[in-house]
Amino acid sequence: MTGLEKGKSLFEKQEFEAAIKEFNSFLSDNNNNADALYTRAICYRKINQFDKSIQDLTSILSRLPNEPSLLCDRGISHFHNKDIPSAMKDMDLAVEIDPKNPYRYSSRAYIRSRSDIDGAMQDYEKAIELDPKDEISYNNLGMLQENAGRMKAAKKNYSKGNNILGYNPDDRKEHLEKKQEEIDKPEDRTDTKKERVPQKSLVKVMLSVFRSKQGRAEYFNYLKSLFNKK
Repeated sequence: MTGLEKGKSLFEKQEFEAAIKEFNSFLSDNNNNADALYTRAICYRKINQFDKSIQDLTSILSRLPNEPSLLCDRGISHFHNKDIPSAMKDMDLAVEIDPKNPYRYSSRAYIRSRSDIDGAMQDYEKAIELDPKDEISYNNLGMLQENAGRMKAAKKNYSKGNNILGYNPDDRKEHLEKKQEEIDKPEDRTDTKKERVPQKSLVKVMLSVFRSKQGRAEYFNYLKSLFNKK
């Protein structure tokens, strides 16, 4: 098993610090390997070393500047690093390059909701237009609408999300949390109870697209595509 394979195996086991050590060793002899750099960047983000995550992603972007998945991931790292302007810049460019991908809009919406509620709602609406079965976007859009006092629209979107899930409202919270548990640490689980909350705490309640199944699937598909790029 190569160092790259060991690192990726450790990543899948969520042993991020051990994975980083394997990638460091591998990259000492293969410093331009995009697959190793990308996975190490995600590992750094998982252990809250956001500057290093951004550095690795920027290194790949210097060679693949028009990869929307890379831009989106760097935007996520900027977001966690509390650099919202840089995060939005990357997300805007990802949307511009890949305008038919609903994930681009839902990713940007989650960040945008920090400062531009109307814009975030427009992004979630676009994500739903492109993917009418995106229950997480319905949920997040509904929460923004409820917080803005648009109760009728919010209830409509909650209902649509419930129909997609196939669960009644009483079971909704439990089901969505179970989806999150598949890839989240226990302490990172998000409460989805629909309450009227102040704007500062709203983001904490919303289901983060960055921990959704769709986000995880995109990550693995992108790794596969990068592996074949020189």
